[in-house]
Amino acid sequence: MSRVLKSKKDIEQFLDDFVRISLYDEQGNKHYFVFEDKKRNGQWALMLNEGTKIWTIHGKSSTYCDPGEQVLESTEIVQFIWKNRGSVNKALRQKMEFSVEKA
Repeated sequence: MSRVLKSKKDIEQFLDDFVRISLYDEQGNKHYFVFEDKKRNGQWALMLNEGTKIWTIHGKSSTYCDPGEQVLESTEIVQFIWKNRGSVNKALRQKMEFSVEKA
């Protein structure tokens, strides 16, 4: 499992491990990782279509829902995760705690 993100190199490792640490949506044929959107008081979903290798993001809450998924290039993904690393780290820690409790 990915460790917490302290550097851009950690983000690259997170992206390399994404398929292992994310959930899978069979209907949408995508791996996804959900974390808090602090700016808009909602949630982000970072998604990867493993077949096409296309990364997308989508945000929503009880007060908003982005009209569609936004495609991100590889440099944009790193910037997006870096900007939201506090929320990503929080979700990673929760995932690690859940894995430990489950074991």
